[in-house]
This record gives sequence, C-alpha cells and structure tokens, in this order.
Amino acid sequence: MQRWWWKVRVTVRAVLFPLICVQFVRTLLLPNPLDVFILFAFFLLYLGFLFDMY
Repeated sequence: MQRWWWKVRVTVRAVLFPLICVQFVRTLLLPNPLDVFILFAFFLLYLGFLFDMY
C-alpha cells in the first residue's frame, strides 16, 4: 500500500471515533432511520480501519 495512505489512516481513525460518539448521542436523543444508518456506516468504517482492512 502507498505510504501516504498509512499516514492518513491514523488521522481518519482519530477523527472517526469522536464522530461516532456524537452520532451515537444524536441517535439516542432523536432516533430516525437516517441517523441509525449513518451510525452503522461509521461503525463499519471504524471496524474496517481497526482491523486494517482499509
């Protein structure tokens, strides 16, 4: 994999975790299908970065 991607991956993972937390709170307060889908997509993306799939 290219070198620039290894540097960007850490930043994306660091930014994605607070976004998941904020989206989780928003989903708890005002649940609607779009918020649940966005939270699920963030979660899958974070798992992909966590297990080095991306």
